[in-house]
Amino acid sequence: MNASVRALRAEWTKLRSVRSTGFALVAMAALLLLLTLVSASGSRTGYDGPTEFDSLTFAHRTATTADGTYTARVSGQRGGEPWAKAGLLLKDGTTSGSSYAALMVTPGHGLRMMTDGTHELTGGGDVRAPVWLRLTRVGARVTGAHSADGRSWHTLGTLPVAHLPATGARAGVFVASPQHTVERRTGPTMVAAHPVPTTGRATFDHVTMPVRGGWTRTDVVQPRPKDQPPLERAAPGTLHRSASGALTVTGSGDLGGLGMAGAGEGPGVDLVAQALESGTRLAALAVIALGVLFVTSEYRTGTVRTTFTASPRRGRVLAAKAVVLGAAVFAVALPATVAAFLLARPYQRANGFRPPLFTTPSLTDPASVRAVVGSAAFLALIAVLGLGVGALLRRTVPAIVLMFVAVVVLPIVASTTSITFGDVVGSATPAAGLAIQQTRRLIDDPTTPWAGFGVLCLYVVAVLAAARLRLVRRDV
Repeated sequence: MNASVRALRAEWTKLRSVRSTGFALVAMAALLLLLTLVSASGSRTGYDGPTEFDSLTFAHRTATTADGTYTARVSGQRGGEPWAKAGLLLKDGTTSGSSYAALMVTPGHGLRMMTDGTHELTGGGDVRAPVWLRLTRVGARVTGAHSADGRSWHTLGTLPVAHLPATGARAGVFVASPQHTVERRTGPTMVAAHPVPTTGRATFDHVTMPVRGGWTRTDVVQPRPKDQPPLERAAPGTLHRSASGALTVTGSGDLGGLGMAGAGEGPGVDLVAQALESGTRLAALAVIALGVLFVTSEYRTGTVRTTFTASPRRGRVLAAKAVVLGAAVFAVALPATVAAFLLARPYQRANGFRPPLFTTPSLTDPASVRAVVGSAAFLALIAVLGLGVGALLRRTVPAIVLMFVAVVVLPIVASTTSITFGDVVGSATPAAGLAIQQTRRLIDDPTTPWAGFGVLCLYVVAVLAAARLRLVRRDV
C-alpha cells in the first residue's frame, strides 16, 4: 500500500472517529432542508393581469369560402421584441377576444401556431424571416405549414378553432410586438421593472387567399377592466402596399393565452436558486465548523505531532485531509440538495410559482442538475476552505470567526448596503461560489455560475497552498 493511500485511510479513520463529525454532517443536512422549506413556503407571487392577449395590427379582407388555403411569405421582420409576431390570421371579425387561428414567425423563438388563445403548437425554433406560411382551414380545424422556398412544405400541425364563421371571416396578415420590460436595480437585491411599448414591422408578399374586397387596417385594441389602466401601445399601426402588391405592416400589442408564445412574460425568477440558496448558506455554518475543527483539534490536543511523525510529508497529510473531508461532505450534501430541490417545488407551486407564467424546474434539465450538484460541491469546498484556514491559524475560534465573516456575514451586510459592495462580495469572495445555483441570468446576478464557482476554487487552492507552506516551513 503506497503512502498516499495510507494517508487517506488514516485521515478517514480520524474523521469518522470524532463524534462531532456525525453531528456536523447531520446538522448540515437538517439546516439545508429546514431553511429550504422555510424559504420556499415564505416566497409568494401573484398575478392580476389578463389571461388572454388579443391586441395587434391586422391587415385584412373578407374570406369568401368556409374552407380554403391562405398563403403569404414573411419576407422581412425587424424591430420589436424577440417575441414580436408576424404572420397569417383568420379571425371572427376585428374585435379583441373573437375567435381566431394564427400562424406566425418571431425574431427570437421561431414558429408558433395558436387558436383562440387556448391551443398552441411550436416548431422550427431556428426559423426566421424570410419564410413562407400557410394556413389551411377545413371546417372547424386549421392546419399550419411553413416553407423556405414556397415549394417544399413542412406541416406544423392541426388545431381546432371552434367559432370561426362559415362565411364572412376576416383573413389577412398581422403584426404584434409586446411590451419590453425595462429592469433597473434599486438595491443589492431589489429590482424595479417598468414595461415599455414596442413596435414591430414586417413585410408580406406572395399573398394568396380566397378573399374579396380591399385591404383594411384595423388596430385590434384589448379592453381592460375599469379599475386597470389600458394596455399601452407604442403607436397606431400602419399599412403600406407597394406597387408590386407587397404589404408592410407595423404594430404593437400581443396575441395568445397567458404563457403562450411569451404572452404575459415579465421579469424572470430563478426558482432553482430560490429553492437552494438560503438553505445552502445556513448549512455552510456546520461545514465551516467541521472543516476548522478537523485540523485545529489536533493542534489543541497535540496529536498533530504523532500524525507528522507517522507521515513526515506534511503536504501529503494536508492533501489527504482535504480529500477525505471534501468527499465526506459532498457525499452527505448531495442527497440533501436533491431532497431540498424536490421538497421546495410543491411549496413554490402552491405559492403562485407555477405554469403558465413559470416553468416547472426538473432534475432532467442540465442547468438544474448543475445547480443541485454544484450546491453540494459548494459545501464541500467551503469545508475544505475552513480546513485550510484552520491549518493556517491553528486556532479554532479565530478560524471559525474568519470563515463566518467571509461566507455568511459579508453577504448579509452586502445585501443591505450598496449595489457596488454587493456585487464585489457576490463576485470576489468565497460566497461567489453560490452562483453555481443560477439556472437563468438575472439583472441582479453579479457573476455567472462557473465564474463564481471558479472564484471559490481559487480561494481553496490559494489557502491550501499557503497552509502547506506554513506546515513545511514552521514547526508544529
